[in-house]
Formats: sequence, C-alpha cells, structure tokens
Amino acid sequence: MLFFKNVKIMFWADAVQCVAYIKNRCPSNAIRNKTPYEMWYGHVPSVKHLRVFGSTCYALIPKVHRNKLGARSHKCIFLAYSKTSKAYRLYVEVNKKFVVSRDVIFLESSKTDNVVEQQLDHLDRFTKAKSFQEFDNQIPHL
Repeated sequence: MLFFKNVKIMFWADAVQCVAYIKNRCPSNAIRNKTPYEMWYGHVPSVKHLRVFGSTCYALIPKVHRNKLGARSHKCIFLAYSKTSKAYRLYVEVNKKFVVSRDVIFLESSKTDNVVEQQLDHLDRFTKAKSFQEFDNQIPHL
C-alpha cells in the first residue's frame, strides 16, 4: 500500500491500461456472462499470468547484458502488461527506466531470499536473450 500513497502522475496511464486489460478478461452480464476477450477471439482467456498492480518484482537480466560479478536481476515495480508480447511492463526505480521482460519473479506474498535465488537460477537456464527490453526514455520531473 505504500506504493499507492506515493503514486506519481506518470503511472496513472499504466494503471488505466492494467485495469482495461483485466476488465476485458472478466465476465459481463451484458454479453451473457462471457468475457469481451472471449467474444472477440472465440475462446476463454487464460488468467494465470495476472499480477497485482504495483507489486515488487525482480526482472532477470540476460547473460549478454551483465558481467560475471554483476547483479542477476533488477528490483522493479509491476506496472502493466506488454501490448506486443506475453511480457510485463516494469519500472526500475534505481535507474528510472522502464523494462519489458517475460522473466520476472513477483513478490506478491512473502518469499525468502533462498526461494528467489532458486527461481532466478531456473529462469537463467531457460531464458532467451530476446525476452528483455530496456527503454532509455527518462521520466519527466514533475
């Protein structure tokens, strides 16, 4: 909840996008208890990938973008779902950049450092270099 108290204006667009994404995957009485997604695509959508907006997560940094002693992941804030792929749009507070990544570990419930390290090891073995994008656009200071 601390994140919501300090929400900046720049994240409201991401919040609205996230709400619209989830709303399109929820049943509606207006269309006979079907989802808008189901009406458009003809099949029931998967909801396994849905996450809590504003939750803390760790995005894996691919081997090609890190050195031997460097960090294996960025600590991020989940903002939205990617429009172009099955990935998540994240915000890295340390360097103030937006990241789109599929290889993410979410801390929606309390996890120990040991569990996070094991999950990072698993992601590191099965990840491809194209699953991570970093954008250099800076956030305007308000």
